[in-house]
Amino acid sequence: MSGIYGDGRMVGGPAGAICLLSWLLLVQGAQAQENDVVALDAVVVAGETVGTDAGSPAGNGAAASEVEDGYVATRASTAVKGVASRLETPQNVSVVGEGQLQDQGVHTVDEATRYSSGIRSQQFGANNRVDWFTIRGFAAEQDGLFLDGLSLFSTAFASWRIDPAVLDRVEILKGPASVLYGGTSPGGLVNLVSKKPVIEPLFSLTAGINDDGQAYSAIDMGGRLTEDGSLSYRWNSVILDGDTYADIAEEFKGVVAPSLTWAPDADTTLTVLGYYQSEDSNNLPGFLPYEGTVRPASFGRIDRELFTSDPSVDEYSRDQAMIGYEFEHRFNEAFTVRQNLRYAHTESTYDYVYPFGYADDLSGLNGLAGGTSDQLARLHFRTTPDADSFNVDTQLESTFATGPLDHTLLVGLDYRYYEIDDLQGTSTLYSPLSVIDPVYGINIGPIDNIYVDNTQTLTQTGFYAQDQIRFGQLVVTLNGRADIIETQLDSNLGADAEASDTYFSGRAGAAYVFDNGIAPYVSYSRFVTPVLGVDPDTQLPFEQGEGKQYEVGVKYQPTGFDSFVTASLFDLTRGNVLVNDVAGGRAFTQIQVGEIRSRGIELEGTLALTDGLSAIASYTAYDIDVTETSDINQGLTPVAIPEEFASLWLDYKVQSGWLKGLGLGGGVRWTGKSYANLANSLVVPDFTVFDAAVSYERGNWRGQVNVANLTDKRYVASCNGDTSCFYGDPRKVTASLTYTW
Repeated sequence: MSGIYGDGRMVGGPAGAICLLSWLLLVQGAQAQENDVVALDAVVVAGETVGTDAGSPAGNGAAASEVEDGYVATRASTAVKGVASRLETPQNVSVVGEGQLQDQGVHTVDEATRYSSGIRSQQFGANNRVDWFTIRGFAAEQDGLFLDGLSLFSTAFASWRIDPAVLDRVEILKGPASVLYGGTSPGGLVNLVSKKPVIEPLFSLTAGINDDGQAYSAIDMGGRLTEDGSLSYRWNSVILDGDTYADIAEEFKGVVAPSLTWAPDADTTLTVLGYYQSEDSNNLPGFLPYEGTVRPASFGRIDRELFTSDPSVDEYSRDQAMIGYEFEHRFNEAFTVRQNLRYAHTESTYDYVYPFGYADDLSGLNGLAGGTSDQLARLHFRTTPDADSFNVDTQLESTFATGPLDHTLLVGLDYRYYEIDDLQGTSTLYSPLSVIDPVYGINIGPIDNIYVDNTQTLTQTGFYAQDQIRFGQLVVTLNGRADIIETQLDSNLGADAEASDTYFSGRAGAAYVFDNGIAPYVSYSRFVTPVLGVDPDTQLPFEQGEGKQYEVGVKYQPTGFDSFVTASLFDLTRGNVLVNDVAGGRAFTQIQVGEIRSRGIELEGTLALTDGLSAIASYTAYDIDVTETSDINQGLTPVAIPEEFASLWLDYKVQSGWLKGLGLGGGVRWTGKSYANLANSLVVPDFTVFDAAVSYERGNWRGQVNVANLTDKRYVASCNGDTSCFYGDPRKVTASLTYTW
């Protein structure tokens, strides 16, 4: 139940000067050291990844050092479906490598993206159900999450979640990507890259605990299974258990991720990847009124640790399993074939008592009494979705020349199948909860209002081609794709529906790489994004979303020291957006008449400033308009979308002396104001959060302490309506000890 809105103004907050000044500092530092060779400490990798050589465009086991070295990544695999220079690709890609994940103490995917430009994560605070993120102002957690280049599409409440402990890196592609991956979020995608088998022995054991009493352990081990290394393995596992920060909340999670690589010769690799995760937890606080969180109510502000659901029924559990493979065979220097495949299944139970504002505001509804301004009115909600996903992507790559032009031609066929069987319902009886003196178990109504009982399927068959043409230092990238997208609804409550259509995506881009490491680029894209659901008037499935983007920018990889800097400007329009039919008197019914335009600037730099000192700085500013809608809110800003945010992270490793092995890290994250309602009359203020880290490594041992929200700042991360606000995470201190041999 959400709407869209936009205001067309570029927001400029004084707190943004933090990152703008940091940006200038970093650029000046880069210029000052152009003639010096300064290298980051390399991330220690105990094993060598099995796979193709450094030039492998597939990434199906390409050595991790080819993509990630310290904090600075000069190569990525997402923008062109193959490991390639970030300078040459016609879109902007951020890479969060294993070293950064470790230093920042990352435990969820949305935490991994907090210091990158263009992506806003954790807008609903701590959440154990979904890794929430928006890219260039568009939600991407459902149609923009990928694992090893294959979609983890989800809808309704059948979400997927991957533990960062099993990841080699996180790549964030900004801008449309349907030309390579089929229907995706218009803002971009997050591609999670799994750790792969190694041939040298690796064993790492980590144990940790945080200040809530939540303990965890993780194992990462691998090595060769045959003497010649043709068969190797990797095993990652995580177990976590304990309380969370909420008054009544605990969480359990278990993860196992085995993988096996067979490499009979230098030209062939087959890697089988498995993943299983089981979770059982209480739901975390949320869905609080604007009055009492952003703005004080008569009793003050609601405690951010207040458990707002009800322990008598509250449950969130999820089991997900995946199995797949990555195959590559090089016939000769000119031809390579690859195929990636994965089947995944998830099933969950989401039982929650939702707050819907204060009882005063709903007095008289289903017998709910008024006169109790400190009491929340809650509605019992339950859903039990099961979902199956199957993806297969087959590629043929050829390298050849036509006169002075060198070509890397990629053609492929991919297929995606997604099915969700869903049952959703609420109670018709509201239950009160005092925010001052909560008493649980009162009037928790049964689920007697079933409004979703159906099976939905989405199939997508895509034919695509990409030609990277090199003429000296000029690289032109041309893409085309045709998708046959079919949707079907089998409903137990109403009419069935089905639809099928063909959609076209395209991209044309060019980059010129100067000898000094500066690479200006330009690109134009047309895209498609998946939409599930049925038009309430025609009873036909909604059309898929479509749109276009223009982008220009410059990338800088200076010679002489380790760094990568990007600056980009974009103009992105997405049509066929779902909006709530407020003008038609159906506030909770979605129709498809909306259009959103997002224009903005993204700045990001990852630099080695001095020997042992690394920095990551980013700044993002948007101008987001709702250009078409069914209500009077046209031209306003979407709720929960800040139009400006910035961050800076510094990390220092002592290089010599008796303190060698000591690491110190610190970061600041600033998020500009956002809006809580469609009319943009309720503002969520900007906020600044500090993080810190200290580590010490000696021999096989590494100890580390991470503190998120160092000052324990109390803030509202966002509001998705005036009765649906979410506090940001309180301070969290996590200590860990790792032994590697």
